Amino acid sequence: MKQNLSPDAVFQLACQMAIYRQYRKLVPSYEACSTAAFKHGRTETIRPTSIYTKKCTTAFFDERGKYSTEDMKNLIDECSRYHKRLQLEATLGQGFDRHLFALKYLVQRRGGRIPDIYNDPAYKNINHIIVSTSTLGSPAVHYGGFGPVVPDGFGVGYNMFDNWIGCIITSYLEEDLEELLKNLEYALNDIFDILEGRKLQQY
Repeated sequence: MKQNLSPDAVFQLACQMAIYRQYRKLVPSYEACSTAAFKHGRTETIRPTSIYTKKCTTAFFDERGKYSTEDMKNLIDECSRYHKRLQLEATLGQGFDRHLFALKYLVQRRGGRIPDIYNDPAYKNINHIIVSTSTLGSPAVHYGGFGPVVPDGFGVGYNMFDNWIGCIITSYLEEDLEELLKNLEYALNDIFDILEGRKLQQY
């Protein structure tokens, strides 16, 4: 991308913005990350919802017009840099999700007592994944998708090419699904306007 941003980070930010526009809150989100560099490695979790996406998202909606275009670019850049850091940590096996999953599995297998953290409301909340996302970075695959992982969630399969982004979103919430697709388009257009140096239009 000519803006020196991670295309994946931009799309993930757009998903956060679309959800916020729809529900006026951020929700637990998941992005699959390959750990194939390790023997028997499969995936680790990237958590796209962060303090950076929250700050950027509220600037686009709750404080729309308050920041200069350059300030908005900087907010997007912060999101991109933090997302790249999360990707790197996950790729290197430094995420927390799979470690905690493995520990719980071992305790259950050995008949031990499940540690309190697994029943903590905060832990349960972040694992009720409303936005589950995954991409296939291959020119051989143009379309692909999967179902949501919770009844009130969304499955977002996406791919990015030189001149276009494609995604398939699934959900059991038919009306919410149509609205989310529109909100994702709004979010991407807003981001592209800022990156091209254009001021945001008022809603």
